[in-house]
Amino acid sequence: MEDVLNKLKGNEFFQDLSVEEIRDLISNIGYNLRSYKKGEIIANEEDECNSLGFVLEGIVEIQRIYLSGKQIILKRLSNGDVFGEALVFSKKSKYPSTVIAFSDCNILYISRADILKLCTSDERVLGNFMSSLSNKIFMLNSKIKSIAFKSIKHKVINYILEQAKSQKSEIVKLKENKEEIASSLGIPRPSLSRELMNLRDLNYIEFDRNIIKILNIEELEAELFD
Repeated sequence: MEDVLNKLKGNEFFQDLSVEEIRDLISNIGYNLRSYKKGEIIANEEDECNSLGFVLEGIVEIQRIYLSGKQIILKRLSNGDVFGEALVFSKKSKYPSTVIAFSDCNILYISRADILKLCTSDERVLGNFMSSLSNKIFMLNSKIKSIAFKSIKHKVINYILEQAKSQKSEIVKLKENKEEIASSLGIPRPSLSRELMNLRDLNYIEFDRNIIKILNIEELEAELFD
């Protein structure tokens, strides 16, 4: 139990709460612990979502699987992350994507009714829940903005500029790998690499494995509206 409590302390939902406070809160609710093997389906697309999933250990992958068998990785979650918060209170509370265990993992589930109990028991939990939802909406808006750009070049430039703005630096540290970035932009990974090389050849940027340095932000912004 102590191991579970320590891992929940690192979760965004219980941010700023001590282990003792988390223990007191969850002692008054029901929860379910489940383990999954690598490659096991956690939730299929269109499955009902009636609880929040708290990743305690391992990596969970959110995928969109098409009829052809091809798949797009939408997001990877690890210890400290939650899934289902945008669905559990929705009128159509069904998973829009498939949730898969990318590695062996442990998930703690708390039902919709018990989430309400937690939120009404401690304002910090409610605040953390609202913050998590707000972050999801912000990310969704960013993706919609990216989709609005028709060319791959414009999508990549917009991504670089958005990251520079959020990090307040013209040296951008990539927090995701290129496969995840390409998936979030809705483009093939080779296309992302090709556009980065094109922007480098134009002397707009330099890039390393996980660093992009903007050399001329004015010209890069001009390209976005070209």
